[in-house]
Amino acid sequence: MDLIDQLEALAERARQTSASLTNEEATKMALIAPFIQSLGYDIFNPTEVKPEFSADLPGVKQGERVDYAVLENGIPKILIEAKPFNTDLKSSEKGQLSRYFQATHARIGILTNGQKFLFFSDLDNQNLMDEKPFAEVDLFDLKAAPLEQIKQLSKSMFDLDTLLSTAERLKYLRGVKEEMRSEFKDPSDWLVREMARRVHTAERISGQLIENFKPIVADAIKAIINDRITERLSSAMESEKIASQETTEKLSDEPGEDSEGLEFTEEEREGLYIIRAICSDTIEPMRLTEKDTKNYCNVLVDNNTWKSVCRMHFNTPNKRIEIFDNEEPKMIKLGAISEIYQYRERLKKALAEKI
Repeated sequence: MDLIDQLEALAERARQTSASLTNEEATKMALIAPFIQSLGYDIFNPTEVKPEFSADLPGVKQGERVDYAVLENGIPKILIEAKPFNTDLKSSEKGQLSRYFQATHARIGILTNGQKFLFFSDLDNQNLMDEKPFAEVDLFDLKAAPLEQIKQLSKSMFDLDTLLSTAERLKYLRGVKEEMRSEFKDPSDWLVREMARRVHTAERISGQLIENFKPIVADAIKAIINDRITERLSSAMESEKIASQETTEKLSDEPGEDSEGLEFTEEEREGLYIIRAICSDTIEPMRLTEKDTKNYCNVLVDNNTWKSVCRMHFNTPNKRIEIFDNEEPKMIKLGAISEIYQYRERLKKALAEKI
């Protein structure tokens, strides 16, 4: 199996066993060791993957042991520090893994809780682990992971120079994305000043002008994001039209046992398109289908009634959407169909539990 196939299987295991992963050892056995194995390393061969590898730092720390070391000719090339499942890695202590870098002279380190894997190197200062990871793999969000680059850590592809070059690019790419997200959320004075300088007629960009211009920049960013969403929605609608033309005759000839007299309304169609647009970065939009009943319209994954993401209750004047993400309130009142966009995170969470 390809790496992505193995990680998808591992993600399914994580979902099924998460409640039982109550300590570090269980997490290592169920998820972390199989992850190392997915990279092509023999976890049962201690000359290739050494558990509890000694990593003492003379004069600083004695008795240190890294959870796993991937070895080449007896020299560690990848270090893996394990944490219990559900540990918050962002606030987790990284000093231990950092000390391993100094003690072993390895160039790649992985900090993981079995679900998330943070990849570190020493790009800033050799043998001193960087403060921030250069990449992240989340088993529950594999679509966002740089898996093609992570393959370079595998046994068959491992080349340190190539890997470090890739790590450097990923590090800066990750950093720029984080800064852009921050700017999108709350534009900095620098960005506001630059935008004002480019489009405003004032000869001098004063502090008062920056204060007045900031909400304009924030609204412009939101408008750009909404335009992108609209583009995706339009694409999903076009795909739906094509598919609808191909299936209308078949559906009319073979009605479901509880579908007689039902109509898939324009409001329900709009709601489905919005949900497809929201989820399009996680799933192929056309995999989300509707199943109408007298009281509500189900949105299903792969037309499977056991995989309901939400229900649209649009058959009454009080429009509501019911989201199956185990959050409250489950039933949400809508003033307009477009308000569905406000619940994108809940819908994506409900979808993640069905795929």
